[in-house]
Amino acid sequence: MDPQVPLRTIRRRWRPVAVLAVIGAVLGAASAAVIEDAAPGAVPVVRYDACHTLLVDEALPEGTSLWDVRNLSQLGERTTQGRIPENVAAATGRDRVAVSNHVRVVVRNDIRSLSICAVGKTPGEAEELADTYAAALVAVLESDAAEFHADSLVAARHRIVDAEGCVAAAQEDRSTVTETEDVMAETTGADQQVTLCQLQLIEARTHEINLNADGVPVVPLETLESADAVEISERSFEARVREGAAGTNVFNGQTETVGDDAPTSGRADASSSVPGHPAVRALLGFLLGAGLGAGWVHFTERLDSRLRRKDDVESTLDLPVLAEIPPLERGDRRDTRIISVAEPRSRSAESYRALRSALDYAAAVDEVSGRAPDGAQIVLVTSSGPSEGKTTTVANLAVMLAEGGRRVLAVNCDFRRPRLHQYLGGSVDPQCLNPTDVAGVQMVTQVTPSDADASPSDVVAAQRRLIEVTRSQFDVILLDTAPILTTNDAAELLGVTDHVILVISAGSTKANDAARAIELLERRGRPPLGVALVGTRDVPNSSEYYYTDDDPYLVASPKQRTRARELVGVRTD
Repeated sequence: MDPQVPLRTIRRRWRPVAVLAVIGAVLGAASAAVIEDAAPGAVPVVRYDACHTLLVDEALPEGTSLWDVRNLSQLGERTTQGRIPENVAAATGRDRVAVSNHVRVVVRNDIRSLSICAVGKTPGEAEELADTYAAALVAVLESDAAEFHADSLVAARHRIVDAEGCVAAAQEDRSTVTETEDVMAETTGADQQVTLCQLQLIEARTHEINLNADGVPVVPLETLESADAVEISERSFEARVREGAAGTNVFNGQTETVGDDAPTSGRADASSSVPGHPAVRALLGFLLGAGLGAGWVHFTERLDSRLRRKDDVESTLDLPVLAEIPPLERGDRRDTRIISVAEPRSRSAESYRALRSALDYAAAVDEVSGRAPDGAQIVLVTSSGPSEGKTTTVANLAVMLAEGGRRVLAVNCDFRRPRLHQYLGGSVDPQCLNPTDVAGVQMVTQVTPSDADASPSDVVAAQRRLIEVTRSQFDVILLDTAPILTTNDAAELLGVTDHVILVISAGSTKANDAARAIELLERRGRPPLGVALVGTRDVPNSSEYYYTDDDPYLVASPKQRTRARELVGVRTD
């Protein structure tokens, strides 16, 4: 991968990095103000830690209906989140956040045990919290088991009702068998249906009986050891409270130890190694925030399926990128001016010239291989979805082809959302070859008296006839079609098309949509010639070559703008 790609990503999405860096600097500086060193000779503060251990009971009688508690790690997470902390807070009359921060869970899968530990300022507080958490966990599991059993009984009763209805309907059908030549066959079929429904009824009733006999599933957790508080230091107490607040208070596979030697996440005392000066902490916070921001940006970038860069398109779609077209300036995004006319020496104009060169090369290859068409080269321009830049691409490509001396016909084949005439200008008479504001380019806006009122099949048929009739009059015919995944119009024109250009909007088109569009084109026998990547910000920076301080195309005077249009053959009268 190009080493500049991560830098370009951060430059494009710099705001989250900057915000996290500033937040980190502020928090780092603020943390220095709350550091308080312990006074020499101060009496140590004593806190308490207590653990209630639950063990999976595997000695229950055979055949006992058991509630599933095999995933102890999941039970550990449930203990510290959701309903259980809320129930504990209600039972103890304490704040839910404080209750959640004072508890930790140690899971031992080797001996199938779950130790629920709590810290407190008094022995009674720690013991009460640990015992209440254990009781709340068991109570929630028993509630889940009872609810599951009740739902199972309701479902079993519905099966019985359905089976009884089946039996009644089958018996009624058997009683209505008429005296015909096939009465024996009809009677046998009706009897078989009755038997089948009766078997279903027996099975449903048996299932209900078994559910009632088994009763509510038993939660196989028993108390191995109730909470018994021991003394811990203030430092250990605060470390465990911080772990609870950070959500790192569930430990898997560690030996449960109560007291100062109990397992911790290893991050509680990290602040002791950080210098206390506000400036140093602010700098460290700034760097940490910037690093987290950059990591988050790159992580979300990898999860994003939208195509942004040339390398992404070529590696994902296995198609060449014929042109990388820079994004329009903010003021030009809603403007329908043709950038190749307004700024013919810009990077955007050069990108469309690269697209023209790709078509020239394709025509030369067709000539050598004997596949050259009689008459105009038919180029269909489409995209996977709407608003991806295909009409803008057609208009600018038409200008560049005319600049090279070709006779160009631009056909608006997107009759549902016609916009090509807004770019090329000129008249918009239906069923006519309309002149445009660009010398050497003609345009067809409608192939029927009213494309909006005609059926899609009639419009497409008229478009195909137009292409066949005008092919001998032009060098290149550009077809501005509807998105290929949105309508079937573009697919219907593939039979009269020589080449297809797929337009992809950088940062908008998703890889799956582009792949589906390519698959559809390949199935119709017209694989795309390549991709026009529109709006990419990763175009190599060649401004030193294209732009100079005295470049007349960068000066917004009307006289120089008029001269720029005349250079590419635009009519100014």
